[in-house]
Order: sequence, then C-alpha cells, then structure tokens
Amino acid sequence: MWMLIPLGGFALGLAVGRWWTVAAAMLLWAYIVYSDELEGNLTLWVASVLAGLLACAIGSGVALRRLHARRRLRA
Repeated sequence: MWMLIPLGGFALGLAVGRWWTVAAAMLLWAYIVYSDELEGNLTLWVASVLAGLLACAIGSGVALRRLHARRRLRA
C-alpha cells in the first residue's frame, strides 16, 4: 500500500508536468497529521517522511517530462 504513494506521485508529475504539483505533497502531510492516531511526535515524523518521498517522486516525474520535451524540441 505505501509503495503506491511514490509510484502515484511519479505518475502525477509525469502526467501534469508542472512544478507547482510538488505542493500536492502538503495535502498528504495534512491528511496524515489530522487522521493518524500514532503517539507523540511519531505522527509528524511519518507524515514528513511520506510527504517528502511524495514530493521527490512528483519532482522526478516533472523533471523527466521536461527533459523528454526538451529533447523532442531539439530533434
């Protein structure tokens, strides 16, 4: 289940191709913080790690799409 987060983020970044989509990771962070019932600061840690992973995956998808578009323009 948790592996679908970075895969979905990469697909989102690849499909949309805009850098502002990285901000979508904050929605996941907010959802985890407000809905999870872990003890202490563990909720913030889990939310931050997963949101950071999602942001990196979305950024990778956006970067790949832009690189592909740049190469297409040169050819």
